[in-house]
Amino acid sequence: MKDLKTRFISWILICCTIIFMGCKGPEKGTDSSFLIKSKSMSINTSDFLEELDLKRVAYPYDIDENSVRYNEMVMDLVQTLSNEILLLTAAADKGVTITNQEIIAAEDEFKKDYREGSFEQILLKNAISYSLWKKRFMENMIMDKFIDQELKQKIEITPQGIVTFYKKHQSSYNQKNHEYSFGLNPIDNEKKLVSHLRLQKAQDHYDDWMQKLLKEYPVQINKEKLKTFLIDIEKSEGSKHEKEN
Repeated sequence: MKDLKTRFISWILICCTIIFMGCKGPEKGTDSSFLIKSKSMSINTSDFLEELDLKRVAYPYDIDENSVRYNEMVMDLVQTLSNEILLLTAAADKGVTITNQEIIAAEDEFKKDYREGSFEQILLKNAISYSLWKKRFMENMIMDKFIDQELKQKIEITPQGIVTFYKKHQSSYNQKNHEYSFGLNPIDNEKKLVSHLRLQKAQDHYDDWMQKLLKEYPVQINKEKLKTFLIDIEKSEGSKHEKEN
């Protein structure tokens, strides 16, 4: 079974692959209380601090003593949340929702490998409330459903593409002593093969697809507000030199 903490943290870091070069700063005359926002959603200071506490679970407890690494962590979180607010805004606009039955089934599936009570202990150990975890879990479900509906299922699969994909990975299978290099079981039917091909194509098109979404659903980052979360490297280095002297 996977390491519990690694498995727990993995869902927090979903959708962390795009750098939003197109994100705008706040426009003059607009509300400046937000840190990140789209046309219908926003993340304020308290929201961001909550998310930062979650992210710090995966880092050394003294990371704030290293200004460069700390600032990288903050910027990585800004990138992640920008991606998420884009996906959630687009999902809401497209009417993507999840039912209570879907939530219950997904949560049961997620927790099935944990010993009784161990999952709750992980939350408690890391000072994460169940309500916050549940909120993030449902958001990820919505994003996954939106990506599947608007990207994966719209990928065109041709007979020639299926043949080419099969030959490529059949060769890999033979060379790896009957083990697929990407960790999958031997392909035993066309449906499974098409699913694997669709996933690969979706991954290949993901960056371009996200950039198109960004044009349709612009995301703003309040740069002045963001500065308050960053450690001033110059001051930090100056303090370090003072201590050394």
